[in-house]
Amino acid sequence: MIEQIRRCQKCGLCFNQKPLLDVEKECQVFWVGLSAKKKKSNKEIPLSPETNTGMVIQRIEEVCGEVTTYKTNLVKCLPLTEEQKLRYPNKKEIDSCYEHLAEEIQELSPKIVFLLGGKVSSAVEKHLKINFEKWDEFKYHYKKINGVYYVPIHHPSYIYVYRRKRIDEYINEVERIIKRLL
Repeated sequence: MIEQIRRCQKCGLCFNQKPLLDVEKECQVFWVGLSAKKKKSNKEIPLSPETNTGMVIQRIEEVCGEVTTYKTNLVKCLPLTEEQKLRYPNKKEIDSCYEHLAEEIQELSPKIVFLLGGKVSSAVEKHLKINFEKWDEFKYHYKKINGVYYVPIHHPSYIYVYRRKRIDEYINEVERIIKRLL
């Protein structure tokens, strides 16, 4: 599966940077971000602890103990503007890459898939033909589909930047969801 993703050229973003991928492993929890960021090394994985997002996720993982996790992005490659700046992926790029996320979930069998932020949640809603209940503060809702819990949550970077004083509350709520659903 990972090799198939590495060879994908459907949307052309792979020419900016090859897909950013985690190590393929069965896991209990998936973290799904929007798109890859520019790699600083060949050992880098999605949602790296070097980023604000990855740092918050790492804190959640630390409080959860022995939970096995996998980090990925909806769009595996790097979307850039003409000026070579990071941008949001467009609908075509998201739609082209969605099948890779579906394959990752099928192959790696997580129990919980955290959808980080509104753009990721909306794309998954569209592809699964479902509607997620919108979160209220840190009260998150989930849907079980084919044995997998899909949980849309605030993007960790949003929390880090705009709700930093409440970051512990966010971490505690996500931990609570993990412990309840596992």
